[in-house]
Amino acid sequence: MTGLVAGVDIGGTKIAVGAVGPDGAVHAQATAPTPAREGADAVLSTVRQLISGLGRPVEAIGVGSAGVIDAASGTVRSATEAISGWAGTDLAGRLGSAFGVPVAVDNDVHAHALGEAWLGAAAGRTNVLYMAAGT
Repeated sequence: MTGLVAGVDIGGTKIAVGAVGPDGAVHAQATAPTPAREGADAVLSTVRQLISGLGRPVEAIGVGSAGVIDAASGTVRSATEAISGWAGTDLAGRLGSAFGVPVAVDNDVHAHALGEAWLGAAAGRTNVLYMAAGT
């Protein structure tokens, strides 16, 4: 892959999106409050608006989401009520249909740890303990 990927972080209070190059450079970014009380449709609508608003075409989308994620299917298996009705949401299917690109989904903490292992504080390390606190 030589083009940009949309990196998406869906949390209970904020959604952050960035257009990221293969070297990890962020070419554009945007954030918005998570419309958590409005449910999954409103959250996905916000994600679509943020990705579209980056003004750059993307070849794929990577999502780190709150909740227990089935990474193989890209679906939220279970979640707290921090985001109303989030459990059962097919993130990969719905975003893939909206943008016509491949979508990978994982738990947000797992995704953050992978990012640290790739280019962050854990880069080049054999063993790492990653701890996160959030909504």
